[in-house]
Amino acid sequence: MKKQELKVAVFTSQQRDMRVIGIVLTHLKSAKYTFSVADRTPSAVVDVALLDDSDPEMRKRLATVLASKPDLPVVHLVSELGQAGAQCELLSNQLMMQLLPTLERLLHSLANQPPAAPAASPAKTVTTLPPTRNRLRALVVDDSQTVRTQLANVMSNIGMACDIADGAKAALAQLAHRQYDLIYVDVMMPDMDGYTLTREIKRDRSNKAPVIILTSQSSPFDRARGALAGCDIFLTKPVGLKQFYAATTKALRKSMAVDDLSGWITDPTQAKARAHA
Repeated sequence: MKKQELKVAVFTSQQRDMRVIGIVLTHLKSAKYTFSVADRTPSAVVDVALLDDSDPEMRKRLATVLASKPDLPVVHLVSELGQAGAQCELLSNQLMMQLLPTLERLLHSLANQPPAAPAASPAKTVTTLPPTRNRLRALVVDDSQTVRTQLANVMSNIGMACDIADGAKAALAQLAHRQYDLIYVDVMMPDMDGYTLTREIKRDRSNKAPVIILTSQSSPFDRARGALAGCDIFLTKPVGLKQFYAATTKALRKSMAVDDLSGWITDPTQAKARAHA
């Protein structure tokens, strides 16, 4: 099936973000879409927009485009979730890992929306992203970029959405704005160790997500510290895919009080076996 080709207009003055967006749209592949950065000309074809929500000048430029394209879908790049209200948001520090899934979810949601009833008033200028609660979401906390990337890829194969945090403080900031279904925590981090972070997470009674500690520390003393901190599962690195999936399903079954997770996540080991059959 031929992929739909879409042009992405980027409204940001941050050169680093521009480079990251260009890399993602050029080198990471979507199953349904082919993305490319739109030309910066008034007559350029634009199918979706990315906006640096903290930049007033960029907001003005986008408003000009929306005047002629009021139904243009917009992804707001923010430093904190909730900064842009109810619109589709993406944390700027998660551009590399989350830009492509965010665009895919937004476009999928628009494709499945019922036709709008005729109205005399203009359409809303910003497309909102409906809740995606039917897709489980995990938070990965690790100061290693390599580990974060590996776990995000595994989460994608399992079928879970994934946010990442490069330390405990960043994780707590994200937890203040979003509920997660599962949290993976490293132990050795510079700003706060994983045991302390786990205690902080468990102290918040509004947070129901199980915590899985992932660490290279495997002594009985370390396991005891994890249990005392309140972690639900303690895994020792390196963790095989089968063991990782088993721990994930065990934690989710307990927290969700369900036995069958087939409608929520996918066993990546079975998918790999089918691919080689």
